[in-house]
Amino acid sequence: MTVPAPAADRGILGAMPTTVRCTSTIAAPASRVFALVSDYRSATAVIEGLEEMTPDGPKSAGEGASFDAVIQLGPRRVRARVRIAKLAHDASITWASSGGDDRSLTFDLHSKGPDSTEVTLTVSYNGPGGLSGLVLAPVVEQNVRSRARRSLERLSQLSLESSRA
Repeated sequence: MTVPAPAADRGILGAMPTTVRCTSTIAAPASRVFALVSDYRSATAVIEGLEEMTPDGPKSAGEGASFDAVIQLGPRRVRARVRIAKLAHDASITWASSGGDDRSLTFDLHSKGPDSTEVTLTVSYNGPGGLSGLVLAPVVEQNVRSRARRSLERLSQLSLESSRA
């Protein structure tokens, strides 16, 4: 009979909960930035690697809306169901996986004036486990951090472009 390792020991044997945060100041009001990060139609333009985002129910906005997504992770295309888990208008939105695997993206917005918003992107996921996870975890985390930074750069560019429209 195999007994699972106690929770305290799963850090070495099992997947490790990991959080990556990146912050950037965007030259746009919080309302414009929030409109971009809360609209599924702009998600593929903001989130690096996200190839498709399609509503899978009658609700396509607001807390509880759910979507079928396709994301490129290295050489693999992964299908996932995501939902808007938390929403505070013009302040914060959390997109979370619906599969119980504790993956999420949170955009926290803090107005720094009429045309400036500090955005913190928090990515939470379960990192690789096992002995190989000890070696792979720093590589995976660096990849996630790079993608998060590039996503904030894309959001900044998209915010600038939307101000011209």
